Amino acid sequence: MNRFLSAQQQGYASVGPAPYPDGVEIIDCALGTNPLGMAGSLRSLLEGFGGLALDAYPEPEPGSLKEGIVASHPGWRVEAGNILLGGGSMGVLTVLAQLLTGPGDRFLGFSPQFTEGALQFVFRGAEYLRLPMKTPHCAISPDALLSEMERQRPALLYLDRPNNPTGQLLPLEALRSVAGRALELGCWVISDEAYGDFIPDEESAACLDLPNLVTCRSFSKGMGLAGLRVGFAVARDAGLVKAFGTLQPPFVITTPAALMAREVLRDAAFIEKSRQYVREAKERIVGCIGKKRGWALAETDLRVPIMLLSLEEGDLFRLLGGAGIACEPGVGFFDLDERAARLRVPAPGQLEAFLQRLASL
Repeated sequence: MNRFLSAQQQGYASVGPAPYPDGVEIIDCALGTNPLGMAGSLRSLLEGFGGLALDAYPEPEPGSLKEGIVASHPGWRVEAGNILLGGGSMGVLTVLAQLLTGPGDRFLGFSPQFTEGALQFVFRGAEYLRLPMKTPHCAISPDALLSEMERQRPALLYLDRPNNPTGQLLPLEALRSVAGRALELGCWVISDEAYGDFIPDEESAACLDLPNLVTCRSFSKGMGLAGLRVGFAVARDAGLVKAFGTLQPPFVITTPAALMAREVLRDAAFIEKSRQYVREAKERIVGCIGKKRGWALAETDLRVPIMLLSLEEGDLFRLLGGAGIACEPGVGFFDLDERAARLRVPAPGQLEAFLQRLASL
């Protein structure tokens, strides 16, 4: 509890519900789910679930799901033995935090970044060394990261790629340099790629063959399966793989979850459709924001469905809520305040209404 309060005092907080107007359909741009929803390929599969036997325990680590992940990402050049499965990417991060950090350790990351991910290491007793990105544009600086790592010598780097909340991507070659130097310093690197499915495989950290690098992925965002709670990581250190399998509780991935995750991996058309829509919608949103005086958009990648907005003054979370737009408040991230908010691209059927409401503010 003391660590939790300390973390809050360092620069993030929670807020109450937004003041949504009565009788107005809320446009959900808050949680980072796929704006297209669930893949249509799963509907016929779900209709046939009546005969699925659930009386037996699932596989402790579903080998067929691991093989499916490997087959779906041939450019990573990994084997099933390099895949760590967990209850969503958060489940994977929780176990990694237990294995890689503890009291007295220090970990480094850009700020703002995914709060709940960073807190997994804080709750293990590690000290959070935040490298602030200058607001409102929050541009990531690989050189600043290298310099701070050299100076602080942390036990671990926690990097969300794409960054959450800004949606920008640390280039793969920059990550290669950082992770290579981290290896020389005895430092672990976690690349949290929860939104990685919106980026081509050749830009994933999983392409880098480095033993100190762990790449976390999720089925919740690009795959449209947030309710399934399936995540995985790619790791090339044999000791870490063995330790993860020992510490991870058995049967984390249920039989239906493994079946549906394998099915959606085969649906390459769905992720391509998601990527195309996100880029087109985000281009329009960015154009709308660019016309608004007193608003700023942080550096972002048009392929990623999230972005960070901020006002010169005012409470953006409540301003958007008053227009019937759900978002994530800036105060939920370290080093941001009520002037900022994270938006996700809305669903296709709500895009036009969203743009109209945004333009009216």
